[in-house]
Amino acid sequence: MNWKNLFMPGEDFSVAQAKEYMDARGAEAYQLLDVRQPKEYEAGHLAGAILIPLKELPTRLTELEKEKPVIVYCAIGGRSKAASQLLAGKDFASVYNMAGGIKAWQGQQATGPEAAGLEFFTGQEEYPDGVSLAYAMEDGLQEFYRLMGERAQAEEERQLYIRLMGFEDKHKARLLAEYRQVHGPEAMPGTGERGVMEGGARVEEFLARVEGHLHTTQDIFQLAMGLETQALDLYNRMAQKSGRQEVRTFFLQMADEEKAHLAYLAEALDKVL
Repeated sequence: MNWKNLFMPGEDFSVAQAKEYMDARGAEAYQLLDVRQPKEYEAGHLAGAILIPLKELPTRLTELEKEKPVIVYCAIGGRSKAASQLLAGKDFASVYNMAGGIKAWQGQQATGPEAAGLEFFTGQEEYPDGVSLAYAMEDGLQEFYRLMGERAQAEEERQLYIRLMGFEDKHKARLLAEYRQVHGPEAMPGTGERGVMEGGARVEEFLARVEGHLHTTQDIFQLAMGLETQALDLYNRMAQKSGRQEVRTFFLQMADEEKAHLAYLAEALDKVL
């Protein structure tokens, strides 16, 4: 590392400013960079973050776009400050250090390693394949909510699961319309990944993990927000991995939809609280 770069200027964002900046923009408009270690990222990271540990950053700069704004974060802000100054010294147009780091972040975090949920995605998929994959994951989440609704003890909880299923209906209808634009008015997306839901979890495995742990509508809302956060993160990582611009753009649009859905769930949870 050229340590002179560490003395180049870089602008600080508070956590609140960083969140406001990201909330006001689509996923295509900025880059979110995590410069911690892989184990830290796995334990919890901001949805959509690109993981490049600080020590690897000087040799991996080509993985970032110089003309697109970069928000950098770490645990508390030290490593990200160094990284943001390095990027500024390498002529990146707009670089922001998230002061306080992820430990100051108030909100949902995604979990799991970089490769989580990507075992069924090669990065070479054509646009219709990307739509089919998204449709299958939306269908998987809807099936999860249906099964949870069947197991719910209280009518209020059953109705909430039905409501959550309705959101997936809207997503599936839009994806189906896009798919049929390419394949014809009667075509149906493939379901080769049946049983995988948004975020990459397997329906039956996740059902077994959470069953018996959800006792209130607040629990259900928090679960739904966690699932949407994982979905937002996975769609971003799929976009990063995709070798086709059209597919990359599609997955970033899906990430934006998940972000909007997450905001709605947060408002609904606030009303419950």
